[in-house]
Amino acid sequence: MDQYNVPVGPAAVRGPRYRFRDPKGPALVVQCLIATWALADIAVIVTGKDSPFGEDADALLGGLQIACWGAFLFWFYRCRCNAEVLAPGTHKYAPAFALGSWIIPLGMWWLPRRIMLDIRRAGGPPLDVWLINAWWFVWLCDGPVSVAVHLLVLHQTDYENPVDKAVAVLDTILAIAVIRRVTAGQPAGPLPYFNMT
Repeated sequence: MDQYNVPVGPAAVRGPRYRFRDPKGPALVVQCLIATWALADIAVIVTGKDSPFGEDADALLGGLQIACWGAFLFWFYRCRCNAEVLAPGTHKYAPAFALGSWIIPLGMWWLPRRIMLDIRRAGGPPLDVWLINAWWFVWLCDGPVSVAVHLLVLHQTDYENPVDKAVAVLDTILAIAVIRRVTAGQPAGPLPYFNMT
């Protein structure tokens, strides 16, 4: 047994509250949706048009964005529940909070990143904290920081310019990399508990 396969205290005796579920299926779905969204952003950059697919496609793109968020949150929650099985008792926030953290004012700017790091650590020694931090930094630049710059500095609400879309594409690339890395850190099947102390 190596240092990551040692049962953890009373939690190891009681057994997990959550059942391990393979995150690969949800991960594949969310990666495909995010990649499709990135291709739509690339089309805006290449064509230079706000709506390269026509005005009728705006509703479809809005639905795609909602589907991306829904699939991502489903994957994120599943991975958080799996992390509880892999490393019970080592997480600061409950699995349900993995969903709620995204809607807490101001807290949404750092809490999901903290939970993502905990999820990744549950799968073994995290050698890729830099990747999660880079994704989070670009996500902040694409979201709250971009809104603040447009409203306070540029005095406009046009987010369809090539610079904004380029940042969005970089964000999607990093998001896919994070999803792949975190999913790979959760092997497909129940494992002995990892001692993360």
